[in-house]
Amino acid sequence: MGWISGLVVATVLLLAASYFFTQLQEGRSRSHHMKELGCYEPPKYPHKDPLLGLDLFFNNIKNLKARCFLNGFKQRFDKHGQTFRAIAMGKTAVYTNDPKNLQAVHALNFGDYGVQPLRRAPTLPFLGEGVFTMDGPFWEHSRALIRPTFARNNVANLSAFDVHFEMFLKLIPGDGSTVDLKPLLYKLFLDTSTEFLFGESMNSLSPETPFATTQFLDAFHYAQQGMGMRIQLGRFRFLYRNQKWQDSIKIAHAFADKYVDNALEYRRSYHKSQKKGTSTTVEMANNEAETPYVLLQEMAKATDNRVELRSQILHTFLAGHDSTAITIGNAIFNLCRHPKKWQELRNEVLRTGSAPITFETLKDMHYLQSIIKETLRLHPVAPTDSRIAYRDTVLPTGGGPHGTCPILISKGQIVISSSHALHRRPDAWGPDTEEFRPERWETCRPGWHYQPFGGGPRMCPGQNLALTEAAYVLARMARLWERCECRDEVWEWVEEMKITASSRNGVKVGLIPVGGGVT
Repeated sequence: MGWISGLVVATVLLLAASYFFTQLQEGRSRSHHMKELGCYEPPKYPHKDPLLGLDLFFNNIKNLKARCFLNGFKQRFDKHGQTFRAIAMGKTAVYTNDPKNLQAVHALNFGDYGVQPLRRAPTLPFLGEGVFTMDGPFWEHSRALIRPTFARNNVANLSAFDVHFEMFLKLIPGDGSTVDLKPLLYKLFLDTSTEFLFGESMNSLSPETPFATTQFLDAFHYAQQGMGMRIQLGRFRFLYRNQKWQDSIKIAHAFADKYVDNALEYRRSYHKSQKKGTSTTVEMANNEAETPYVLLQEMAKATDNRVELRSQILHTFLAGHDSTAITIGNAIFNLCRHPKKWQELRNEVLRTGSAPITFETLKDMHYLQSIIKETLRLHPVAPTDSRIAYRDTVLPTGGGPHGTCPILISKGQIVISSSHALHRRPDAWGPDTEEFRPERWETCRPGWHYQPFGGGPRMCPGQNLALTEAAYVLARMARLWERCECRDEVWEWVEEMKITASSRNGVKVGLIPVGGGVT
């Protein structure tokens, strides 16, 4: 048996020697390339594990459990500079919150970077391939499929949204007693988004919510949580073994497939009608103009691939079903702690009188718009982002002894940023970055210092819809209730991290009608 042990030791030593030789060769090549381009290295994170960076990984896990993951990112930038290099699960990464670098990654040198090698494999069992995980022609195809959903006529169609909002209002106590708005807002946007996406609302605001809906939501959120852990693990995602996660995926897929099958039936009817002649086509066009836009049906016109349709709709549902609910919840979380700002919002809304609130009137409510911007500054829904370099490229700044020289980003390197930390840079926002102060937006023009929806070609296509619906809900609530009182046991905002970041303790308030009576 001794010769076997010797062989194992020799193999390990050979692999180690090969690894270090490769690293040495790559280092020499990189140094030569840097010299040619005039690039310098950024500051180095002081790793305890310089090979895999497991110390940084376990620090992230510790912060996740302690509900301080986002502040952990900010503290690293504060300590090591706005651009530094580190090891992320065995891969060299550059962490940067410099606006010039972010503009280069997301816009100016967009083609040099992608997300597919980072996102596709960890999410594939659950989401499949779609707009969230792919690059290149497939991403362009996916983006084109969902783009018509966010045309102005759909964004401005508040009457369709209002049907569900009225049901939401009925669930809020009229006597000013305490209510947690977080689950109600989730249900509101679940109902509106599923009608928009699937053509059929889940009616979760109804007392008779079907069991299948509840089962799907529980499964979807558990699958989402597991997917987030697999993304964190990177190349070590195989270590995440969880049968409940697999079972949750099956439940979510089965539920989505029901709507996909309905859309494919619609596709067959649509194409059959198209072949019948000009008059039928004209009639169908008139009918389409009068019926609500349903994303899944429109996708089904372009493809009959059942798996692709399921994947595309799960991607869109992931991005759209809770982000607006989180934003509104965070806005109210801050407003109930600042009663004078609630009153200022209410005064602005009341100046419109009793006229219906429209897309146009919302745009003219400047304080309301500032509240939403300030909410997204303090609490971006997707607070971290990563890109991987597809080829050797350059970041314009962050290297050298003064942090002003360009940085070589080699093929395969990862660039990581945090909008949570970016939105708290005192050099851009002043000394009161932790304060909720909508008034700052009267003069603030932050440019790339502000990234709540990302930037460049991958900027969130649904941002106008999200902003419009958030503004509408806040305006209607400010018109209805004289005061919004904080009833939370914890004053500070505590994070809950999934793919998105929301308030761990919910949004517990008392909504007081005019005169303190029942609305």
